[in-house]
Amino acid sequence: MAIGKKLGLRTSHTTFSIVFSVSLYAVCNALNIDKLAKWFYRNDGLDYWALSAYLLVGLCLFIVLFVLLAHRRTIKPVAILLVIVSAAAAYFISKYNVAIDSSMIRNTIHTDPTEVGQLLSLRMIPYVVFLMVLPAMVIGSTDITFQPKGWYLLASLKLVSIALFVAIAALYLNYNAIHRAGNVSNKYIVYSLVPINVISATLSVVSKSAKPLLASAKKDVEISGRVSSPDDLVVVLAIGESSRRRNFSIYGYERRNTNPALQRIDGLHLLNGIAKRGTTLYALPQILEKKDIKLPAIVAKLGIPTSCYVHFSLYDNCAAVGETRVSQCGHGGRCYDEDVVPLLEENLKTYVSGYRFVVLHLGGGSHGPKYADRYPPEFRKFMPMCDDADVANRCTLEQLYNAYDNTILYVDYVLGEVIQRLDRSGVPYVFIYLSDHGESLMEDGRMFHGMPPGVPLPPEQADVPLIVKSSVPISIIERPEYHQQDVFDTVLDLFSVQTTMFDNKGSFIKKRTGAAAQIPDS
Repeated sequence: MAIGKKLGLRTSHTTFSIVFSVSLYAVCNALNIDKLAKWFYRNDGLDYWALSAYLLVGLCLFIVLFVLLAHRRTIKPVAILLVIVSAAAAYFISKYNVAIDSSMIRNTIHTDPTEVGQLLSLRMIPYVVFLMVLPAMVIGSTDITFQPKGWYLLASLKLVSIALFVAIAALYLNYNAIHRAGNVSNKYIVYSLVPINVISATLSVVSKSAKPLLASAKKDVEISGRVSSPDDLVVVLAIGESSRRRNFSIYGYERRNTNPALQRIDGLHLLNGIAKRGTTLYALPQILEKKDIKLPAIVAKLGIPTSCYVHFSLYDNCAAVGETRVSQCGHGGRCYDEDVVPLLEENLKTYVSGYRFVVLHLGGGSHGPKYADRYPPEFRKFMPMCDDADVANRCTLEQLYNAYDNTILYVDYVLGEVIQRLDRSGVPYVFIYLSDHGESLMEDGRMFHGMPPGVPLPPEQADVPLIVKSSVPISIIERPEYHQQDVFDTVLDLFSVQTTMFDNKGSFIKKRTGAAAQIPDS
């Protein structure tokens, strides 16, 4: 208290919120700025605008979060807690070069006293004294004033609005460079930004811990409907990752022959798919969800055997039936997309009659930044290629395209294997493949995938392959473009599902029966 009296510190809660947030943020990140800045280097040097914009976005978001928690009885305890955890995070990033993510928070929670003792060292003393003890004493002794009768809430709202506006403007104006740095660093720029990293990781842990409780409390959506016309048919829906249409030879790509397997297969329907969302987490529901109901859930609920075989998770989109992940993989234990094929083959061996639905997630696909990690060594066919995560700065455009085209070559191989297994099995089937979204390869400076909220995907990310192959007579309803949610309607239509919940107007595959089945497929 003596420090406070000598300094005579007295300030409003808005001024304190700004000064505290800026001071803590600036000091903690200045200590490790080199670890953050290295991801913003380009061929011509450090991208100061992008780095500054990113730091400004982080600062504004921190101000928003702090102000939302800064009330009469909470402002000092929250500030002191943030000082302690931020100083600790800055120290461990400096000493161990760690990333503060949700796994690190969980590890911290479960660390025992012996492990804590092993982490302590004399190097912590300056951090404890100057970044924990002294700031906490100053905060504790500062007289923070609040306007009466809720007027301080209006002041807080103004501050939050300004901070959000600045954050959004800075992000949108420098989105491509920030997005590229995030992908190249594998989100390290988020995990090293104090105290945003601690806050986001903690929220992630709390969210995951609360999810089972919320799921148990949530009422299940009642699914109603019926299969109006039983038939013998296996529908296989394969979902790819980051594979853009324009690099498929079967769609006219001429730089490399990326589709030798699919070119040998007759009867393919090559349709123009359109993706809406640029991240897998939000793109998958565009295919597998409608009106909060998952496609596997409604199909299984209506009595149709349903399976999901995945290389990389489908998140909760197959929760109703469960996922079967690839295992015992053939490349020295390392798994690739082709490892879903044996799971499909075993499933087909058990087929006798009736409807059946199989979802395959080819989640390796063409995802960056290290494209070479998505396919086995034998598919390093187009050379020279880029092996570096920093594709924008350390690779030529030719190397970048070769590395990416090799992913399409591998996608082609996997799809060819799936179709071969279906043909050899003799089951009546309809096979549908589409990618969740495409990928930018330095078009207008864009790299990888994803755009800010409200910004449409650029063509290279929106245009995805939509490939159909069938062993039974079908007709394709011709359209210039096919949206991902049309697949949801199409699968229900193929299973003759009648329900008042959906109108299936997006369905684009029709089974031909009777005399119509004798008409050659268009």
